[in-house]
Amino acid sequence: MNLGMSPDVAQQSGLRSAIADFRAGCAAARDEAPWLPDWRDEDWSFLFGFMDIRKVQSGDALIRRGEPDRTLYFVLRGELEIIVQSSDGFTMGRVARVGAGAVLGELAFFDDGPRSATAWAVTSCEVAAMSPDQYGAFELASPGLAHTLLFALGRVLATRLRRTTARLAG
Repeated sequence: MNLGMSPDVAQQSGLRSAIADFRAGCAAARDEAPWLPDWRDEDWSFLFGFMDIRKVQSGDALIRRGEPDRTLYFVLRGELEIIVQSSDGFTMGRVARVGAGAVLGELAFFDDGPRSATAWAVTSCEVAAMSPDQYGAFELASPGLAHTLLFALGRVLATRLRRTTARLAG
């Protein structure tokens, strides 16, 4: 587990390119939520220095519905599909298809409940994974950035809830 890689080391490990892909994805997906437009590459590099970078092969699950995991994921590269199962356990429906710049797992990260959906890799992916302990270390190292990150995650949740409400009401 990486609990505080310096930005220089993060850049040397190829993270600079991943950050560029992530930020480009954020700009392309502005309809999701305003996703920290004032953060600089150094801010993202600092944040990602507290995370583990994982590769997910095409067809593999990143998140499985019902699991107790609280990891928060930032999609750096690739595409994932989010699916939910009905209560009968057989019917599945696609909720979304996301790519670079997306964040996943925020619901379980906040409420410590089981995963509400499954996310599987449509293409090979690279994600930055943050556990609650890693977030705690980030928060101690940079309370201001941690505060803005939490509010951005809140906006993501609010945007998704409003979109779901509009679909159900409309």
